[in-house]
Amino acid sequence: MTEEEPIVMLCQEGNLEDLKRQGFAAELKLDGTRVKIIKENGKVTLINRRQIIYNTRLPEITEAVKAIPADNFILDSEIVYINPATGQSEFTPCQRRCSTQDIGKVLFLQRLYPVKAMVFDIMMVDGQDLTATPYYQRKKTLWDFLQKSPTQNLLYVPYSLNLQESWNYVVQRGEEGLILKRLDSPYEYRRSFNWLKVKNWKFLVADVVGYTRGENARSQTFGSLVLARDGKYIGCCGSGFDTLELFKVWDILRNAPKRGKPFPTEVVGEDYVAVDTNLKVVVKYYKQSDSTGVLRFPIFHSIYNG
Repeated sequence: MTEEEPIVMLCQEGNLEDLKRQGFAAELKLDGTRVKIIKENGKVTLINRRQIIYNTRLPEITEAVKAIPADNFILDSEIVYINPATGQSEFTPCQRRCSTQDIGKVLFLQRLYPVKAMVFDIMMVDGQDLTATPYYQRKKTLWDFLQKSPTQNLLYVPYSLNLQESWNYVVQRGEEGLILKRLDSPYEYRRSFNWLKVKNWKFLVADVVGYTRGENARSQTFGSLVLARDGKYIGCCGSGFDTLELFKVWDILRNAPKRGKPFPTEVVGEDYVAVDTNLKVVVKYYKQSDSTGVLRFPIFHSIYNG
């Protein structure tokens, strides 16, 4: 599968200015794994964006879909693990569930990290193609469909027409962000500006303790910065640099004395060069793992001069 041939509809990047748009609805951006749910003549298929089948990995979802009386439908969903302590979706437990194939481990993790399918769209029901139907009508159809087939493991994702109020909720709760969807838009099997992803970025100052070697266009500089905070590894950052910033950072790194690696290569995930420098950078990120402290999707923002 290529980016040009997605099996589900994909978002374009949005920003805070998009909260002023008219004719759009807001859905909460969930931190899980995208799964297309298909039931064809009673046969269930759970498939991710890379066309990997999840039926045996997510038995509670497979059984919930089987229990729905209708025999032919297609749903779009996000598989999530909801932390009962916070009420928020967490990516790492969901990732473990979706990547585990050993049946024994699947059953163990199912008890440890039960997941749910948060269903946000319906593309077909009873043989009727709904992709050309406007978004707001599909949401009504989806609501009615799930009400007739109640299950605790397939839940309806609501929407709001008050975009700013939805964003305030996201910021207050520390959620991932919003997906803005045009009310009259069809379901498109491509990346579309009818769906906009507005991320709730967070920022922190990190110490640069090393770098990975650059490749291809970055072969003359570095690949990623190895980051730490309070002496603990928090991830690697390789994107967000403009040309001036890239060479400014590289000039500091290549002239800094080498040192022993503060973190094992296995922790960082690849070999790296450790350096002794006072360089600090501001990075933006989605979330920080509760268990490891590692940042999700850290992106360089600026050199810290404070």
